[in-house]
Amino acid sequence: MSMRNYPKQIGNRKGFSLLELIIAIGVLAIGLVGVLQIFPVGLRASQRAGTLTKAAFLAQNKMEEVKMAGFDAIAELPPKIPLSGSDPDFEWEIFIDDVALDGIESDDNMRKVKVKVTWTERNNKKTKDFITYVTR
Repeated sequence: MSMRNYPKQIGNRKGFSLLELIIAIGVLAIGLVGVLQIFPVGLRASQRAGTLTKAAFLAQNKMEEVKMAGFDAIAELPPKIPLSGSDPDFEWEIFIDDVALDGIESDDNMRKVKVKVTWTERNNKKTKDFITYVTR
């Protein structure tokens, strides 16, 4: 058997030492911890956006119900539509007001309809108002 195929000096080997490997794993671990801390923030933002979208759909639905009822149904007091209620995750209220335009005499043909949607998010009450106008 010939000795020519083996390296002549052991110090000429190429590769990582144990210390270099431990440092690389430590740097990788620190980086992963930083990345993993971002995920809960993104998840909360996604949930918040989903909840706000559901609130907007609920408000849009209530505004369409008011429009379908017609101007006469909301011009009378009390209005002929339900003014409050709740869904599984939300509570809603409808407020109907006269519209007073600056410099123009009110002709009583327009109403401001505000739908207020309330929900609980992380033990805090959140509220969003949605406004539309209904004309005769």
